[in-house]
Amino acid sequence: MNRLPRNSVRYRSRNFRITASGVREGNLDAEVLDTRALRLTTPDGVREVHVPEAPQGTPGFRSNLPILNFAYALAMHELHANCDENGLLKAGAAWSGAWTRDIAYAAMLGADLAAAEACRRTLKSRVKDGIIIQDTGTGGGWPISTDRVSWALGAWACYLSGGGSDWLEFCISTLCNTLKQDDAVLRCTPLVPGETSFLDWREQSYPIGMSPAQIGESYALSTNVLHYLCRKILARMLTEAGRPEEAKPYAAAAQELGKAINTRFRRPNSSKYTMYLTSDGRQDSHTDALGTALVVFSGLAGEDSVRVLQMLPRTVYGTPVFTPFNPDVKEAYHNLAIWPFVEAIVLLAQADQQNMEGVEFSAAAMLRSALLNATNKENYHALTGRADDTVSNSDAQLWSAAGMLGLFYHALLGLQFEHDSIVFSPCIPAMLEGNHWFTGLRIRNMVLDVHINGYGTEVASVLINGHPASPLIALSTEGHLQVELQLIPSMEQPAGRRNVTPLTASHGLATPTWCDDSTPTCLRWNSVPGATRYVVSYNGKTARRTTKTSFYTTVASRMHYRQYRVQALGKGKSSALGLPMEYIARGAFFSAQPHLIGDGSESYPVENAQAWLDTRPCTSITTYCKLTLPAGSYGVRVCYCNATASLRDSDTCAIRELWMDGKPLGVLVMPHNTEPNRWDDYTLSAMLECSIPAGEHEFSLCYTPRCTNMNGGVNQCMVRQLEIIRLH
Repeated sequence: MNRLPRNSVRYRSRNFRITASGVREGNLDAEVLDTRALRLTTPDGVREVHVPEAPQGTPGFRSNLPILNFAYALAMHELHANCDENGLLKAGAAWSGAWTRDIAYAAMLGADLAAAEACRRTLKSRVKDGIIIQDTGTGGGWPISTDRVSWALGAWACYLSGGGSDWLEFCISTLCNTLKQDDAVLRCTPLVPGETSFLDWREQSYPIGMSPAQIGESYALSTNVLHYLCRKILARMLTEAGRPEEAKPYAAAAQELGKAINTRFRRPNSSKYTMYLTSDGRQDSHTDALGTALVVFSGLAGEDSVRVLQMLPRTVYGTPVFTPFNPDVKEAYHNLAIWPFVEAIVLLAQADQQNMEGVEFSAAAMLRSALLNATNKENYHALTGRADDTVSNSDAQLWSAAGMLGLFYHALLGLQFEHDSIVFSPCIPAMLEGNHWFTGLRIRNMVLDVHINGYGTEVASVLINGHPASPLIALSTEGHLQVELQLIPSMEQPAGRRNVTPLTASHGLATPTWCDDSTPTCLRWNSVPGATRYVVSYNGKTARRTTKTSFYTTVASRMHYRQYRVQALGKGKSSALGLPMEYIARGAFFSAQPHLIGDGSESYPVENAQAWLDTRPCTSITTYCKLTLPAGSYGVRVCYCNATASLRDSDTCAIRELWMDGKPLGVLVMPHNTEPNRWDDYTLSAMLECSIPAGEHEFSLCYTPRCTNMNGGVNQCMVRQLEIIRLH
């Protein structure tokens, strides 16, 4: 094997350079000594890092680029080091236990090929009573966090690479059960409500003061694309299992949701997609790297895919998870941060589009971080590139290690699954030009040894077991195959010649806040530094563009309810949408106090106008005083307190069915709204919209099987008045 000169520059940016055998950045230097040894030089001294051999039977890799040899060995070691005594893949060195989204994204990125059995075992562990477990998240998890369907990506990857009718049937049953529960509780339009996938430190990525209830009624791009992919994958699984008629409704639902994603999330006259929509349908100003990459990966961006990826803001160190950065938050974790697993999914999307510049940029970012830290970190600061500049981090992060393997399997090797075949579609930038050997790669009943020579995207010739062939192998093939791929060099600049200085990611403007004397008829907000104008909207529609910090509203008599928001704009920058200010017309507001607690056989009166709800029969129903209402369309919400756990964590979001006159109207969700044990801190739930006929009505909150949360046991809160607001 001919090695390239060790110091030959393969990539150069303003801040760092990558050579055939290492990375140098300022006073930091990482030099590969051999396949499993690295010498790391920092201001604190020099140390050597030695990586143990991978477990026997794992797929191997070697190249004439030493930096790739070490990066692969490190990723493979850390992936398997995360396997616990039960054979489950934990999320990272600092994170005990398995997580749904972590194993799902990891399997999708490449862990399915590197640790097939552990992936399947871990995915199975994230299923309880036939339903996917939602990770902890804002307000007590599901149904505020709704990205558990990411499980489908990992499950499908495992099936494609490993096959198995039993696995297929297990996945079909799990996904059907999970979507059935979602459909019973989530109010889909067809967009699916819930927070952004994995960005579950709400104070970092949402406006300060935006409550878990408000996040739960917003719509996130990343989560909606996951739901689109889940339905699409389930349809594919059912078809694969010989049940095409059952597949049709899921395929149709995916098509409808995909159309809504492109209609609602894509910005007008732009190739950018917005990170989330507020409850009234207003587009947020942020760009989400994961959501955008998934849009391309899913095929939803169509012919504009390359342009969509090119619109992703970057820093010299990589692709931040969202931009613009939140100026209201100084700490870096999701804000001001780059996560290698997100960079890897961006890379997969770039490779899928055969965009070598994008692959090169993301590969450089991932290799730089892994070698200078001598581990696959969870995240690092987007502007400094340092992992110790973030408020929380972990070595050997599962999906970061899997993302590094994805660079090898899905970019260098270009491994794709199409119909009943595997296809080699390499996307190798000049930076990674060389000879690359993959050995012992198991896919279903075949074992592959693949040699790739050159760089570019066009395969000049293919030999399989010494015979000319196409870069396609049927999944039904069995045995040991020797594959030779020769690439035709592309016309891009040679490695190391391009000076890459993408520095477009920056801070946004601070979020506007209401003045203390602001009212629904005289809106007043505090001036935002750097803002030159403001946009005032109501119910998702623009009401006024102004350079002032006040707006006198005029409300038509037929308008019973309005929700106003303000956004700041200035010099190419924008703020997040401010928190809503409500206008409720006179005569459009009704309130009912809790009256009785109990299931009928055992009832007792409410004391101090507040009722305790849990799952016991004696507290599972709260009945409210009767109300006489005119006919109309209404929004119903409850004043409640859920102090079971913190705003950010746990799985104890409270859920209750709202009944009127003995019939169910829908579900009210009451997520954690305060800190643990602060049971005097009340707030309002999201509204449930419904039509109510004229007359006297009796409302009640009931615990039913439909209200089962992720905890399955603790499902409790305090409630006060029920608010019924006429909308129109």
